[in-house]
Amino acid sequence: MNVGFIGLGMMGAPMALNILKRDHRLTVYNRTPEKARALRDAGATVVAAPQDVGAVDVLVTMVSDGPTEEAVILESGLIDRLPKECVHMSSTTVGVDTARKLAAEHGKRGRAYVAAPVAGRAADMAPAGKLFVIAAGSADGLARCAPLFAAIGQRTFEFGPDPVAAVTVKLAMNFLTASAIEAMGEAFALTARYGVPSAAFYEIMTNTSFTVPPYKSYGKLIEQDSYSPPSFAVPLGLKDVKLMIAAAGSERLAMPFAEVMRAHFEQAIAQGYRDQDWAVIARVIANSVGAPKPS
Repeated sequence: MNVGFIGLGMMGAPMALNILKRDHRLTVYNRTPEKARALRDAGATVVAAPQDVGAVDVLVTMVSDGPTEEAVILESGLIDRLPKECVHMSSTTVGVDTARKLAAEHGKRGRAYVAAPVAGRAADMAPAGKLFVIAAGSADGLARCAPLFAAIGQRTFEFGPDPVAAVTVKLAMNFLTASAIEAMGEAFALTARYGVPSAAFYEIMTNTSFTVPPYKSYGKLIEQDSYSPPSFAVPLGLKDVKLMIAAAGSERLAMPFAEVMRAHFEQAIAQGYRDQDWAVIARVIANSVGAPKPS
């Protein structure tokens, strides 16, 4: 099929390449043109503006945040230039308000909008086509996106016709991952204060009750006190935590632990860790209690 792809960052670029490998015809756009070079060399068509994506069957967006998503789809006029039968598959992690707005704007024009954010690490799972797709939208829209889900992911979880459901699940999943990082940061700080080597604590943690990927991958970063290059940078973590809090607030729900994490992400930026992996909040926690660096 003819596929358009907007957003070639750390997650988007390998997703787009995996789609291209499935012999789909691919047209790509990225705000930073040099990031599109590898896709062009692999056979994709590169355009200079989002509204030039053209007559595609499915448009995939994987940009940094909701305002950028709205800019490339709505403000650019792209939504009115897409073919009527085109499905917009949004893999951007956005807030519930943005999802509702996009769903409404597509609905006004009789176009299909499918929310399909992904779970998994950009560094290894995305290039291997092993992401998990969290999808919601019309049955027809989901069916037409299915070949792309298969290209980028190892499994797709569907959550019904309302795109907001997939967006909410993605935020909840990110909340759980951020919570694991926060908990590990506090646990490593505690054990370090009592002279326990970080490698020893990591070994027991990941070989007993906490054998799942977030504890192994982010725990390793914390153990080594090494957060660069980032797989998911601090500003993105702060953005997602704010979206979680906003989603809860719109339903009059409190998220006190999310508020703690928001403070730590803000402190990370203030302490000069903006370009580090979001697991660096463990260093922020250690700094706050005077815990020694991992040994």
